[in-house]
Amino acid sequence: MLGYRRFSRISGRKEVSDMPSSEQWVPEEVIVEQLHGVVEEAIDSISKATALPQDEVMRILEEVDTAKFKAASIRAIRRISIATDLNSEEISEIFMEKRFASMDDLVNRFREKSKADRKNLAS
Repeated sequence: MLGYRRFSRISGRKEVSDMPSSEQWVPEEVIVEQLHGVVEEAIDSISKATALPQDEVMRILEEVDTAKFKAASIRAIRRISIATDLNSEEISEIFMEKRFASMDDLVNRFREKSKADRKNLAS
């Protein structure tokens, strides 16, 4: 039997029943179908923004606390910025230029970009 869900505008609570009593009731199947579309679009937008396949995006979201990852990323970029005088956009570009770069390669590219920017400022 299909379940129906209605959201009470007064209490803000979800109510579930086997029978619809008004036009506000929507079959659970329709809600799940719509939610599937929303989740798929969300994963796809992350996939497009990061150039990662959808299954990799889903694996990351399942395994990583994204709030902690975001906070740690911001701190890391800030520290690199202080050390190199590069802005966050420049740092992100260097990270994204070459997937699977070694630590030495990253350090060298940060250093070269930093030296070039400082040289341009001195000119």
